[in-house]
Amino acid sequence: MPEKCFYCVNEIEEKQHHYVTFLSSNNERDEILCDECYQEWLQGVKG
Repeated sequence: MPEKCFYCVNEIEEKQHHYVTFLSSNNERDEILCDECYQEWLQGVKG
């Protein structure tokens, strides 16, 4: 069963996903992003 992107909820093929860690209320949470959302997330981190 394919994974779904945390942000856009599109299905992700196995080799096209990226795990990122979000910090919310002092709790870490690992989520999966597709290539496109991951690139947007990286740009946001870079500022």
